[in-house]
Parts: sequence; structure tokens; C-alpha cells
Amino acid sequence: MSLPQTTRSKEADLYRDAFQVPPPYEAAAYPRVRPRRTLVRSLVSLRVLVCVFLAGLLGWHTIRLERETHYRDAAQHASSSARLTRFEEAVKHCAALKTFPESPKPESRKANPRWNSARGQDRPVVLRNMTLFDGESIAPEPMDIRFEKGLVTELATTASKAISSDGATEHDLHGRFVTPGLVDMHSHHLTSLWPSLPITQDENEINKAYGPLTPFMRILDSMKAYDGATRIIMSGGITSSLILPGSGNIMGGEGTVVKNVLKAGELGEYVVEELLLEHNIPVEERHRYMKLACGENPKQIYGHTSMGNAYILRDQFAKAKEHLRKQDEYCEGVASMSARSDELKLRFVKERGDFPADLSLESTVGMLRGRVAMQNHCYLPEDFETMLRVTGEYGVRVRAFHHALEAWQVPEMLKAYGENVTIATFAEFSLYKFEAYASSLSASRILNEHGIPVAFKSDHVAEERVSLFRRVDELKLMAL
Repeated sequence: MSLPQTTRSKEADLYRDAFQVPPPYEAAAYPRVRPRRTLVRSLVSLRVLVCVFLAGLLGWHTIRLERETHYRDAAQHASSSARLTRFEEAVKHCAALKTFPESPKPESRKANPRWNSARGQDRPVVLRNMTLFDGESIAPEPMDIRFEKGLVTELATTASKAISSDGATEHDLHGRFVTPGLVDMHSHHLTSLWPSLPITQDENEINKAYGPLTPFMRILDSMKAYDGATRIIMSGGITSSLILPGSGNIMGGEGTVVKNVLKAGELGEYVVEELLLEHNIPVEERHRYMKLACGENPKQIYGHTSMGNAYILRDQFAKAKEHLRKQDEYCEGVASMSARSDELKLRFVKERGDFPADLSLESTVGMLRGRVAMQNHCYLPEDFETMLRVTGEYGVRVRAFHHALEAWQVPEMLKAYGENVTIATFAEFSLYKFEAYASSLSASRILNEHGIPVAFKSDHVAEERVSLFRRVDELKLMAL
């Protein structure tokens, strides 16, 4: 049953008043506007989301670019810093080329660098009433001498009473002789143990991998700080020895000077470094010595003739000379950049690289520069002449010919060399091979008369081979 028209109108009015919207049965009479508003709102929301996304994406890219820029700048800074460090290292290398070892002035030293309170003198020592022989002459009257921290600090005649014994240990020698310690220019102890075994003989690097040229070897790396022969050597008054590689190679490697005192360090251990004469002196300030050999020994091992040996040595010097040239040219560039901007220094390192270094040539280049002293095993006149010829071609000075048993036959030739070459020879050790057949007991006198410096040396442990008793035993065995 339908409601009266009046009743429906009243309900519609009440509905509109309550909700401000048409009743359901009248809604179709109004226009459809809500879906359009929803679409507009959706489009607006989408635009907002797109804008937010794009803003976020832009921000992310900005942060990433900032980080990449930061990392790139940091890497460039680190690279620049590293290159500047390399440049400064090159400056040091170039400066070192012009630095040569120097002997300190006696008055500038307050203590021997080797001295330590644990193993050295704990108080001064005074020797009185001694006969002093300084290597040249004997003092005409008794002398007193004072030692402190490994140094001679005072010297005076006993009669003058000029040296005080306050705080010192005093010894009256009653005229006994005191001399400087003897120096042996050629020894192999500490590298070839005594008594000897084949496995303990480390003075010759005979190896096909290297051949007859091993200037890059260091005898320091073969030394054994417990060799008992050291104490025997010291007991004979030899306080210092030049330890050299053997003579199997044309260039045998670098030698070093030792003090013949075992366990001289503060802890009293067998340490090679503490044996060195220049212990506690910076490595770059130490003296260096190169062992070379000519004649029978390298010829027998490698089968070359004398002219073959000469060529091998020339070739090594030629390579070293070329390397020296590269170093000098590089250092000229470093010098020209030293006062320039960091940017130019960076460009220099980038273009030229590091200081030219070659471990196999370093010691030979040192010889060409005069930083490494040449000690040459050589016996015969023709070999002296060849070595002086070859070294003269490259400006290398021969400091000493070792063994040199026929040097007495050519003193004027040696003197004409003009570089004060020393003959380090034996007093009477000879006749053990062809090169030793023409020796002379008058050799040292003849050389001295011609103004050639002479030094007697041991060649320990080689002297054992010709000891009197061993020779007699060998002759007996040969007679059987």
C-alpha cells in the first residue's frame, strides 16, 4: 500500500534536513559529480607521488655524486701525497750519491760507538811505565796512557806524571811493550769455521744461477759469530780483520771489517752485527769493500781464459756505467724540481717514475762512484796490468792487490799507476800453485824501497793448507 503524497514529502524534507543529501529514491535526480572529483584527486595524488619520487631520486643521485666526488678527491689526495713522498725519497737517494763515509775526528768523539756499559770498561784504565811502539818507531822513554769508554783519552811520559789515576784502574807494566792492535787485511774466519767442515764454508758463492759475477753478495750474510778461531786470532794481537768473500768468482761480493771480540754486545750473545767495527754507526755511513779475483781460481771454475775474464769484467762495468748515467740524469731532474710547485713534482714522478735502482748493479755502480773500495785477488804481473787497464777504462781505483806474490817484479809499473795501490801479501806463504812459484822472501823489502805500501795478511783459514806439520804428513803419504 503506498503512502499518501503528503506523508512522502514530509519524510523527504526530514531526510534532507538531517543529512543534506537526497533520499535514495531521489538520488538519481542529482548530477553524477563524485567520480569526477575522485579522478581529479587521484591524478593530483599521482603527481605528488611522482614529484616526491623524482625529488628523492634527484637527492639520491646528488648524495651519490657527492660521495663519489669525496672518494675521488680523497683518492687523488692520497695519490698525490704518495707521489710527493716518492719524490722526497728520490731526493734522499740522489743526496746519498754524493755522501761518502768519513773517519770521525778524534777530538769530536766522547766514546767509542761500540762501547757499552755492560761489556765495556766500567771505569777508566791507566797503563803506566810502558814501552810504546806506535807502528813507526819506539818511544824513547817510558809512557803512560789512559783509556775511557773504548777510547785513548790521554798519552804522556811516565816522568811527567801528567795522567791522573783518580777513579781509574791502574796497571804498572814495568817496561812491557804496548802497540796498537794489528789489522789483518784479508781473512775468512767467521765465514769458514775452524775446525772446518764443507758445510760450514760459506765464503764462495759458486752457483750456475749467478755465474762468475756476484757483486751483489754480502759476506755479512755468511758470518757466524761463534767461530772459535776468533779468540785465537785476537790472542795474537790482531784486533781487527777485513772479512772478504772467496776468490772463486771474478766479482765475489762485499766484505766487512770486524773487531775480533765475540759476544761484545750488552746481552753477551753471538750477534754478527755486534762484531762489526762500525757497529752503532748508521749503515749508510759505513765503509764498503768489494772482492775481485783474477787468474787461476775463476779460470779453473768457469773455464774462461784471462781475456775472457777481462771481457766479463768490462761488460759488468759497462752495464753499471749506463745505470749510473740513468741515475745522474734522473737526479738532475730531481734537482731542477726541488724548488718547484708540488704540482710539477707530481707530474715529474708520474712521468719519470722512481729513482733508478737495480740491486744487481748497485755495488758495481758504487765502485764507479768511488763509494766501494776495490780489493783484488791477483798474483801475476800480466794480471796486475790487465786489471789496472780495465779499471782505468771506467775510472775505478784499485785499493789493494791481495796475495800478489810476483808484485816485487814490477814495482815501477805499480808505482806508475799513481793511485797508492797497496800490496797485501804473505810473509813467506808460497809454492802452493803455479801463481805462487815465483815468490820472494825479499818481496816486501823490494816493494818498500820503491815506495809501494805493503801489508802482511793471513788469508785465514788458507794458511792451514801449508802448515809445516801438515806438509810433512802429506809428503809421507805421497811416499807410501
